Amino acid sequence: MIGKYQKNGTTAYYFKAYHGLDPLTNQKIITKRRGFKTEREARLAEAKCLAEYEKKTFRAKNTTTTFRQVFEVWKEHYKGAVKESTYISQIDKAERLILPFFGDKAINKISLVMCQNQVNKWASEYKQFFGIISIANQIFDYAISMELIENNPMRKTLKPKRQKNNTDELEKFYNKEELQEFFEIVNDFDDIEMLTFFRLLAFTGMRKNEISALRWSDIDLKSGQITVNQTLAKGGDNKLIFQTPKTKKSARTITLDKKTIEVLKEWHKYSTKGLLFKNENGEPKSVVHVNNMLNRIWRKYPDFKRITPHGFRHTHCSLLFEAGATIKEVQERLGHENIQTTMDIYAHVTQKAKDEVADKFASYIGF
Repeated sequence: MIGKYQKNGTTAYYFKAYHGLDPLTNQKIITKRRGFKTEREARLAEAKCLAEYEKKTFRAKNTTTTFRQVFEVWKEHYKGAVKESTYISQIDKAERLILPFFGDKAINKISLVMCQNQVNKWASEYKQFFGIISIANQIFDYAISMELIENNPMRKTLKPKRQKNNTDELEKFYNKEELQEFFEIVNDFDDIEMLTFFRLLAFTGMRKNEISALRWSDIDLKSGQITVNQTLAKGGDNKLIFQTPKTKKSARTITLDKKTIEVLKEWHKYSTKGLLFKNENGEPKSVVHVNNMLNRIWRKYPDFKRITPHGFRHTHCSLLFEAGATIKEVQERLGHENIQTTMDIYAHVTQKAKDEVADKFASYIGF
């Protein structure tokens, strides 16, 4: 549309170009420009504006769509692309850590400098800051697919190096002697459920949520094998849900040692069908059940070395290496998707062995 108006006593022209509806806001996209000396100039400018829009550059320059509006549309798409527990945790992370800073800003006005400042802030406050950046990247990329921006400023940021915590790195798991002492402590509680859970943690390398999802139908006591095909997770409204394992390699079959089979047979007298570990209604126990059992131990033995439930998985991995297992065997038994995870633990174990060489030599010489 071309129109004219009076400017300083002379006639000037303007155009108003309509581009349709914004898919996110459902509002009309209109461009209005003034100050043209002739009607021809106004028509040429209008045609150029419409052509720029067709080339997908106009909306990126002129949208008023906010980061939050893009996020709301993106999360519906994301919901169907990942597991429920992943969706819940990632959306929570975005709402707590990303939206407070970017939410109300126009998506096309967020600059590289703004992104870099926020990346630096995340890096200084959170160990897992790469995960926050990843979510932000996905939202910016979605805005590109919606033709709201041309480039993703977050992808151009410089990522600070992850700060490795070298303090007592090897103390996050038990050595052979410490593990033996731990089970002596567990036996003092005379709690077969506690013994069974920790025996599985330490002697199979399973994740705690994999153990929480185990059913007796997953265990063949005759052949001495466990099939891992589910994991327990938190879904919407904090409900416990069963999901496929964390990664493709996490779905695996684990061979059991004779002692662990004996422990499972004893526990089978008390828990005969369905889930191995369940409440009175036959439903899975809380995902923090194992943490609660550990807290019982720490209260009674406050001076004993503390590790997390995941530390038993690390323990199993490191002791497998000390027993002579290959890197490939350990990777398959623990279900590591990335062999680098296995290699990192292997590096810890071999470094420990190197550190003990001097002591072994001095002990042998005797002076």
